[in-house]
Amino acid sequence: MYRLREDTELTAQMIEKYIQNNQAESARREKLFNYYKGIHAIRARTLQDASKPNNKVVNPYPHYITDIMTGYFVGEPITYKSVNTELLAHAKEIFRYNDEGAENTELAKDASICGEAYELLYIDEDGELRFKRLEPIHCIPIYDNTVEEELLYFIRYYTDTDILTGNTITFVEAYSRTEYKLYRQDVGAMELISTRTHTFGAVPIVVYKNNEENIGDFELVLSLVDAYDKIVSDNVNDLEYFVDAYLVLYGMMGTDKDDIAAMKENRVILMDDNARAEWLTKQINDGYIENLKTRINEDIHKFSFCPSMTDMEFASNASGVAMKYKLMGLENSTAKKEASFKKGIQRRIELMCNILRVMGTDYDYREIEIVFTRNMPANIVEIAEVLNNVGHLLSEETQISLLPFDIDYESEKQKIEQEQERGYELLGRESAEE
Repeated sequence: MYRLREDTELTAQMIEKYIQNNQAESARREKLFNYYKGIHAIRARTLQDASKPNNKVVNPYPHYITDIMTGYFVGEPITYKSVNTELLAHAKEIFRYNDEGAENTELAKDASICGEAYELLYIDEDGELRFKRLEPIHCIPIYDNTVEEELLYFIRYYTDTDILTGNTITFVEAYSRTEYKLYRQDVGAMELISTRTHTFGAVPIVVYKNNEENIGDFELVLSLVDAYDKIVSDNVNDLEYFVDAYLVLYGMMGTDKDDIAAMKENRVILMDDNARAEWLTKQINDGYIENLKTRINEDIHKFSFCPSMTDMEFASNASGVAMKYKLMGLENSTAKKEASFKKGIQRRIELMCNILRVMGTDYDYREIEIVFTRNMPANIVEIAEVLNNVGHLLSEETQISLLPFDIDYESEKQKIEQEQERGYELLGRESAEE
């Protein structure tokens, strides 16, 4: 984490130094994104003997782990509650305009891959508030050195390549609490292109953490993934060796090329009484290899806290309690993820309220409650039985909140009242006619 005194001005020379120092972190994130996309270390393997089989089998565990954990975490859209209905309606309108559900999924995926995700808030050409995910590989957050660790500056850099000449130019965006600066770096030092002020009252960037250590979900098991890739690849190599086995002829030293060609064509071998033929093959210990693959596979799931959904333990008839025990590791990891990610969502809403205040509407962002719901199969019959047994102890609103559906209690209550009123009117008409 980079820190500065709050009264320190970020200069062009400092930006250049930060970008140089960030190369290792940028390379780490790029590697993690490559693994998510299936570009594993095995794909770069070379052998001294080019004639030998060199299969490069990729087993996309990182992709599986990130997709499962992200789906479990935000597969069910985040919901919001507030006693301030005006604020809630305004916030939901902004969320719809920005496709907030899809945005949250992409941010959660970035955080799952490299441990951290970033989002930019800005005003678009129509004067509407927007928020947009930023590619995290070339981003540098800088915090103040107080205990609050507030975001002081944010640097984003990217390279633009001229399709005709092939020349590359580096552009650098620097955000502070009051302004945005755009730099251009060609051959020499950086050149300031433009400066714009903003009214967010803070750096218009939201940082979403996967956890407090900024560790990706599959980062700690990369060595196990590499080992599994190598074992499977070598196993396929051995299979090719087996297919290309040598035919050994004993007591037939006079055999020449023409004889071998005739054997292949006629598929017949003529041998003397003392001669014999057999295939020379490599002995493969299949049992040992399979046991090793099973152990590594189990370790990958165990240490990433991502269960194997194809495991027989995930039976369709498992009770809700049994399922929770099997998902305990995933749930514990997701709980930490939620605590860190929630801070980012709160920061987004705070920046939204800052802009709305400038536009003439004063809201308190703390009046919005953020609700996360795990995306897991629900045993509706089991839930109904529980509510039927203890429902008399709970209010209707609480009972509805326990259902695995996104239901607006107030809206449903109004619909029920309307249906009851129509029913009474119909009943009254029928009685009058009689």
